[in-house]
This record gives sequence, C-alpha cells and structure tokens, in this order.
Amino acid sequence: MPAVSRFCLVILPCVIASCVNVGTPEQRREKAARLSHDLQQLAPSVSRAEADQVASTAMEESAKMSLDFKPLSLPWMNNGLVNSGLRKRGLCYQWRDDLFPHLHRLNLKTLDLHLTSSRRATLLEHNGIVVTAKGQRFEDGIVLDPWRKGGRLWWGTLQQDKRHPWKPLPHELTPMVLRPLLMPELYPSP
Repeated sequence: MPAVSRFCLVILPCVIASCVNVGTPEQRREKAARLSHDLQQLAPSVSRAEADQVASTAMEESAKMSLDFKPLSLPWMNNGLVNSGLRKRGLCYQWRDDLFPHLHRLNLKTLDLHLTSSRRATLLEHNGIVVTAKGQRFEDGIVLDPWRKGGRLWWGTLQQDKRHPWKPLPHELTPMVLRPLLMPELYPSP
C-alpha cells in the first residue's frame, strides 16, 4: 500500500473523530442555566431574565455557528484550515463577530457587553466577548468564548481564564461589521 494511502487511513479517522459535538438541547439548557447563574452573581442588580436570555442565546447561537463552521475539536486545526483556504470561516474573531449581534439585540438594561482581545496584534491573538453588570469594571466580567471549544461555549471570569490576558478592544478597532451596532451615529444601518 502506498505511503499516501496509509497516511490517509491513519489521519482520516482522527479528523472525523475530532469533529465537535455541541451536545443535546437538554445539555445546552443545563449549561445555559449554569451560565445564567454565573451572570447573576456579577451583581445584585443583574436581572435574572436578562441573564437567562444572554445565557440561552450565547449557548444556542454558538451551537448554530458550530454547524456552519464545522470545527474540529482542536481550535488550531480550524485556524489552519481557514488560513490555508480549505475553510472559508471559523477564526476566533469571526465567532465573536457572529455571536455579538445576537446578544446586542437583547437590548440589555442590567448587563453590558464588551468586545475583548487577548495578545492583540500577535500570532497568539484571541478574541471574545466580556459580559459585566451594568457599569461594572471590565476586569470583573465573564468571558464568553464560542471558538475555544468549537461551538461548545466556554465561559469564565477573567481571573479564571489563565490562558488569555483579556483587554477591552479599543473603540477605534471595532470590527467594521459591528460598527453599525456600536456606533450607529457614525455608521447608520442601511
């Protein structure tokens, strides 16, 4: 058997086995309930209904994006596929930019959404969303990261996330696709 065929026989099962499973609707509801609880712990002023909305929206939209992006379980493999042109989308900023509008449309009154990046402008750059209680310090928020586990939403406090030194994304670096939402006076929607 040629070496290429043997290589394919070994690699193909690994690739197939590494596809992400976002869990059942029931499992996602359970995770959303835990995320809602964590969001409510940000401050007494956080509305339970808003925390529930953010949690279920983030969980379900991340799962839907996983169907679109078809990620493998190792995030760096997804980046390799996108960067080599084998996949059209699936980089961390694309997950963030696709999730953010769904959360923004909730018109939150007791929670704030922040675009965030870690190690910006380096090869290790990573992007996500931080949720804080209204007016709360960025550093006290919870990171939402749909990319890290390929649609199985990861979240945690900035202190819990030892992998990424999160910083607020500077206003002037707001992605063009999100500017109509965040800067409607400068970028009115069509």
